[in-house]
Amino acid sequence: MKALVTTPASPTSLFVVRRLKELGYRVTVIDSHSRSFVSYSNAVDKRILASSLRYNPQGFAQAVIEELKKGGYSFYFPVLECGFLMSYYRDIIRQHTKMISMSFEEITYAHNKNAMREYAKAAGVRTPHTEAPDSVQDGFKLLEELHSPVVVKLRVACNAHGQKIVTELDSAAWEYAQIVKKYQLEEEPPLIQQYIKGSLISTVNLAVNGEVKGNVAFRALRTVPTSGGTSTYRITVDSPEAELFDARIIKHLNWTGFISFDYMEDEATGQVFLIDCNPRIAPGVILGYYAGVDLIGAFVDLINGKEIERLPRQKIGVRSKLHFLDLGWLLYNLTDKTLSGKEKWACFRTWAKREPTHLDIESIRDIKPWFALWAFLLRNVGRLLSPEGGEVFLEHFLFNEAEFRKEVVHVEALRGGLVSGKELL
Repeated sequence: MKALVTTPASPTSLFVVRRLKELGYRVTVIDSHSRSFVSYSNAVDKRILASSLRYNPQGFAQAVIEELKKGGYSFYFPVLECGFLMSYYRDIIRQHTKMISMSFEEITYAHNKNAMREYAKAAGVRTPHTEAPDSVQDGFKLLEELHSPVVVKLRVACNAHGQKIVTELDSAAWEYAQIVKKYQLEEEPPLIQQYIKGSLISTVNLAVNGEVKGNVAFRALRTVPTSGGTSTYRITVDSPEAELFDARIIKHLNWTGFISFDYMEDEATGQVFLIDCNPRIAPGVILGYYAGVDLIGAFVDLINGKEIERLPRQKIGVRSKLHFLDLGWLLYNLTDKTLSGKEKWACFRTWAKREPTHLDIESIRDIKPWFALWAFLLRNVGRLLSPEGGEVFLEHFLFNEAEFRKEVVHVEALRGGLVSGKELL
């Protein structure tokens, strides 16, 4: 049995290939950058380096489809945002192997933070008050009327990419303008969202025809950026309201496959507010496995045509850590000029506290990815500690939907007719 997996350099990708190997599959991986430590895993049988997902999505898709045409693959599994791109080509892919994916339009709709307000409201799910200005000037006017902190965020993003929490109201317009300039958002001005003070609750679900078959809920104990983003240290928690909201949205969207959500839990009321939807697998799948919820095993059964039962509920209080990024959390705090010496010492004591914890990457049975990752980190330590450090990893991970749609329109215009995924390639 063979599986083709597109794997950006992430702990989730590494976990997926390791788990598939345990389930008896020979794994071929396709990634779009040589820094991908995943391909060094002993769970990988073959590695292909493709064009950048972000800068040349057609080249990336071409590499995937050409490999599938060679035959012999039991299924194709895209991890993270490469699934957004490859959903556009799902009809072609299904001519050569099995693939579980919603349509491109359904995925991009679910991922759009402005659209999220619409479907969350229709599904009866609580969200922070959010404004979507029609122009940058309208955004400035809204910011002038602020009386409390807000979050400025891109309409389509992941891992807090392009997000800014604005607490100093006098500088809100300037911060907004900087984000518009940096990400060239004149045509799609950033959203302005109510800031909820509290902790991040995240969930990962595997669904079939709008019904949740397995899920994991966890609290982020530490994140990078520290204001909110990728969780570096997390613990499974009981969050009935988050699970209820997940189920409502999944039913409303009639979702099949992986889908993940982020919530802010208001520290004053305990209520959760939906702040993000990622229509894909997420790092919580690793924590879920340690907590007794084997989402990858269930996915393999599903893609092989088996009817899957509702998976057991997770064990509460299970912890996992992304070790290298958790070290980054400490370094960011120790170099933060706004923190006092006492506050930095408190951060160090928190970080140094040792509790039973599973590690996302490190494994004595598969050590090459660990060495490959740290070799990259040591070569790029200066860039990683800069304000744009996260971009070093995200650069080739992200799918630029707007640019891809422009290319589709361009090809259509050249050919004078409706373009399909096949024609685009």
